[in-house]
Amino acid sequence: MASGGQALNVPVLVPGYRFIPTNDELIVYYLKRKIMGQQLPCDVIPTIDVYASNPDKLPLDDLKGGEANEWFFFSTRSKDDDVIVLDGGYYAIDPEGAGPVTWEGKTVGYVKTLNFYKGSSPDGKETEWMVEELRVNPEFVPVNDDDRSTQEKIENLVACRVSRVQPETEWYEYFDEEIEKEAKRGKFEIPASLLEE
Repeated sequence: MASGGQALNVPVLVPGYRFIPTNDELIVYYLKRKIMGQQLPCDVIPTIDVYASNPDKLPLDDLKGGEANEWFFFSTRSKDDDVIVLDGGYYAIDPEGAGPVTWEGKTVGYVKTLNFYKGSSPDGKETEWMVEELRVNPEFVPVNDDDRSTQEKIENLVACRVSRVQPETEWYEYFDEEIEKEAKRGKFEIPASLLEE
């Protein structure tokens, strides 16, 4: 069971395939079709409320076959607030991570990036977690004015790319760690002048 009591189907990819869609592919081939109740190219994106808990509590093991440290979910759209407060942390909108998503010269949707912080806003500590929230452009989905159900899905359903960005180790940091390990094993000595700062 996922958080909030939602049951998840376990997505399956055909062996040899990787799920690495672009933002426009997520909107055109997955989100729009999900909203319209149409068949998806492959059923690999579970539906869960991404913003109901910290990202490390999401069912990340349910999707295999994509890029390392990248997961996809359909979710309820985040609030338009700049900050979404959770137990032990919060999401904050990255103003540089927002903009239109185009496909074949048309604006098919919009992307908004949210970074996860531990602690209380505005003094939290940034973590390696981020969410790219993709929503469809209402003008891209053909819908009748009296179809309230589809209009509600257009307004509230989003596709989320959840990423865990591992900080890159600088080459000198790597060698410093290796030199320290070797010195601890007694393989060679580090001159005292190098240890002083």
